[in-house]
Amino acid sequence: MALTRARQTLVISSIAPYRPNVRSWWQRLVETELLDDLSIEAAPPAAAADTAAPERHPFCLKTLPAAPSDNQAAATVDDLDPLAARIGKAMHRLLEWGQRSSRHKVAVAREFALTPEQAGMAVDMAGRILTGAGAWAWDPAVLAWSGNEVGLLYQGGFRQIDRLVQRRDGAHAGEWWVLDYKSAQSPQEQTELLAQLHGYRSAVRALYPDAVVRAAFLTAQGKLIELENGV
Repeated sequence: MALTRARQTLVISSIAPYRPNVRSWWQRLVETELLDDLSIEAAPPAAAADTAAPERHPFCLKTLPAAPSDNQAAATVDDLDPLAARIGKAMHRLLEWGQRSSRHKVAVAREFALTPEQAGMAVDMAGRILTGAGAWAWDPAVLAWSGNEVGLLYQGGFRQIDRLVQRRDGAHAGEWWVLDYKSAQSPQEQTELLAQLHGYRSAVRALYPDAVVRAAFLTAQGKLIELENGV
């Protein structure tokens, strides 16, 4: 904690351990090569023969470069992610929150380096999903359980599901739904996206072999496009 809070100087004090500990915080710090070689200063003259001052061991911590300005940060993000991808990620973040207020719009604009107009596009897309054919997936009266960005290990690979819910309403009680957000209008026509959603559903079915597990795309046009059951 102190390493993340210190601005100029970090003072560390300790006592010599009774037994060496190869996984102590100090040893781990040394192993990360954050510390330069220690230089030992000569201790000041002792006030009395039996009150010698302890040796001081100053060291230097490597520091991060100064944070870039807002314009520089935006340029860096632009280089890594094209605009469409950043708007899509902003839409995902809003759906993760289940909110699209002006405060949330400002938050995604800042996080993904978007202009107010671009953030507004993400808000509109998220809004159509939250109020579209899959709106029930955010309705507490319908859901027994819900989770966002659910990570699963399946067949040696990591899979992250945008939203996973279990229903408790009427004839759907006990059903698990794997929901995948897509800004594309017809994701079911893209082989790669279909295979990805099939993999998500298979991973959940492996966890709940006796349950009904269904899967669907939720598109930015407000549609719910379900995979064929059993396929």
